[in-house]
Amino acid sequence: MADDAPTPARLPVPAVLDAPLQRLRASPLFARFGWPIAATTVAALALGGWLAFSEPTRSPIFSQLPEADKAAVVTALEDAGMRVALDPRTGAVLLPEQDHARARMLLAAQGLPKAAPGGAELMANMPLGTSRALESARLKTAQERELAASIESLDSVQAARVLIARPEPSPFLRDRAPVTAAVTLTLAPGRALSESQSRAILHLVAGAVPGLSPDNVAISDQAGRLLAGEPGAGRMLADDRRLKLQAEMEARTRQSILELLGPVVGADNLTAQVRIELDFAAREASEERYQPDGALRSEQFSRGTSSEPRAIGIPGALSNTIPAAPNVTATPPVASGPTVQTTGSESGTRNYELGRSVQITSRAGGDIRRLTAAVAIRADALGPPAGRAKRLADLRSLVEGAVGYDQQRGDRIAVSASSFAPTAETEVPIWKEPVVVESSKWLAAALVAIALLAFVIRPYVRRAMARADARAAEARAAEAEAIALAPVPLPALPDYSRKLAEARLLAATDGAKATAVARRLLSGAPA
Repeated sequence: MADDAPTPARLPVPAVLDAPLQRLRASPLFARFGWPIAATTVAALALGGWLAFSEPTRSPIFSQLPEADKAAVVTALEDAGMRVALDPRTGAVLLPEQDHARARMLLAAQGLPKAAPGGAELMANMPLGTSRALESARLKTAQERELAASIESLDSVQAARVLIARPEPSPFLRDRAPVTAAVTLTLAPGRALSESQSRAILHLVAGAVPGLSPDNVAISDQAGRLLAGEPGAGRMLADDRRLKLQAEMEARTRQSILELLGPVVGADNLTAQVRIELDFAAREASEERYQPDGALRSEQFSRGTSSEPRAIGIPGALSNTIPAAPNVTATPPVASGPTVQTTGSESGTRNYELGRSVQITSRAGGDIRRLTAAVAIRADALGPPAGRAKRLADLRSLVEGAVGYDQQRGDRIAVSASSFAPTAETEVPIWKEPVVVESSKWLAAALVAIALLAFVIRPYVRRAMARADARAAEARAAEAEAIALAPVPLPALPDYSRKLAEARLLAATDGAKATAVARRLLSGAPA
């Protein structure tokens, strides 16, 4: 009997759930799809719990907010039911990425965050009767805010603050202090300010403030790095440009060597280093030339002669004495040489047509003074040891052609075969991979769901089903026992009128069959 069978231990089922469980157990839908429905329900519950208690990916929606605006923003978002958090390092307001658009619309409807009034608003809200000092202070503040808004329009700048120091004019001071300005920039994450942008900000501030020289403007970023405004900054910027040019030329030359020799020996079988010395001295030369063969343009000559009496006598005291009385003789004296002196002069001028050329050569700095390159190639990549020397010479010729080797300049190229040490690759453990971490979360959720299904829901359902089966068996046994003990009445024979009605119905509906039955009855055969 069912009463003598041992009842399995089961958990007490509340009376409210007993009847629904019995109806569920008796339904044919549960018999066919019970376990799939239960598994789907448990998986849905586990997924809902995981999504409810897991930490969503948050990103900053606002940064660099004043504390008052930050508190108002956090309060408004929390009242809207959003999960808000603050970055412990930067203080930025963090929000799940899928809530950014809704949060911005909500805050905009409430007028948050409250931005500082611009320069035009400050000037428009100035009351009547403002003192000259207050008016000057507001004018300077408005100018600073307008300049900050202009600087913030640059792509790399996230926030800017401008301070202007303008001394008050005084007729009692002979030397007036110059106007100065300081600009503090907050750059966007991962962005850098180029040299051209720094100069643009420098001249923007200097051009907007009367009497401000670009040399008196200092620009710094949020890390405290001075971008412009240091005495001698022009020379430092020039040095930076030279170092940058040198580094770019070295990197380009090194890349040329690697791209040339990589397909020959393998990209992993060589390494190269290049050192380039540049000459930044500027040179200017001026040269003037005349053509040696010129055409005669004009010629002029002049000649002149003159005659003068010649001096005679013996120089000295005797020539100054009075001559004695003349002694006339018949014989005339012998004539001496000529006593008249003749002189002449001759001069000439010739003009030639000369060709003249002037050449001025100016050379800016940046020429290569010396180039040094060293290339190390894995020895195994050069083939057998017998032909390595020839291959190294061929590779050296390739390198010389690639880098522009000049022996007169003193360049040096070294290509050698070496044995490379094995590089120790730092592998990230597999459990730290992002895919593994993310998959482990879902796997843990699935394991929790399976454990909940196997160790909680399944035993409970089995015990409930066993109890329902036991009760159904008891009911069937009681019903069978009641049927066995109840008296069984014999079936009563149908009366004559019923038989007559059935015969008439058969004759009316199926005449052929009724005729056949009548023939069998008349012949004595059983119907």
